[in-house]
Amino acid sequence: MSVLHHLHRNATTALLLLSAWITLARQNAQQRWGHARFDDTGSESTEKAVLTAIGLAAALGLGAAITAVVQKYQGQIH
Repeated sequence: MSVLHHLHRNATTALLLLSAWITLARQNAQQRWGHARFDDTGSESTEKAVLTAIGLAAALGLGAAITAVVQKYQGQIH
């Protein structure tokens, strides 16, 4: 009987945690959807996207440049 009681308690806990997770995930998804619809207003969104793309390109370029310099001078470092 102890094993059945233990399984029942674990199953109940798991179901409660799962239902809480589903509830929170649903609320989070609804909130994100509301923000996405609100923020999507023409030129402002386009400007943000362009600035993000420029920042990403700069970061990738800097990473590539650092990698090239490290590979070029790797023999001298050792």
